[in-house]
Amino acid sequence: MTESGKQLLPHEPARLLSLRGRIGRAHYVANTLGAVIASFFLIYLLTFLLIQLGGLGRTLYVIICVLLFYCVLPIFFAILTVKRAHDFNAGGWLALLLLVPVLNLAFWFIPGSKDDNHYGPKPPEPSTSIRIVAVLFPLLLIGGYLAARIQSSHRAEKPAVSQPATTTLKAYTP
Repeated sequence: MTESGKQLLPHEPARLLSLRGRIGRAHYVANTLGAVIASFFLIYLLTFLLIQLGGLGRTLYVIICVLLFYCVLPIFFAILTVKRAHDFNAGGWLALLLLVPVLNLAFWFIPGSKDDNHYGPKPPEPSTSIRIVAVLFPLLLIGGYLAARIQSSHRAEKPAVSQPATTTLKAYTP
């Protein structure tokens, strides 16, 4: 309680684009995969809007895609990963592991500090919806990958069947 009678919040408000503070595993997974899904959904919608502009629309589409996937998302992921490294009391430089394929998934599994650490108080417990999203998104990715693999293997296994001609050829007479 302060002098004015207001109760202090145990956690400062979450600032998604700040390098300060900590973020738990469930929030990290939900935010990263949610950002990817939201980006693809945005690009999907922009496709229909920009196609009406012809050549200019295609140019804008390419510019937006490059900015989104090569500038905005990597910076957003780096910020989240720094905060995730802070959660298990490691420095933000550990976020460079994002550049190492497969090893970057370690941020999904390393548990955070149970109490306050050098980087701030323990993050709030995730809500049930965040937990569901954090479990559901990876399952959807794995399921989509497996479905694509199964479909491509079925295509490869089918032998080429010759179809009968649909038109009849007339004999050539000179």
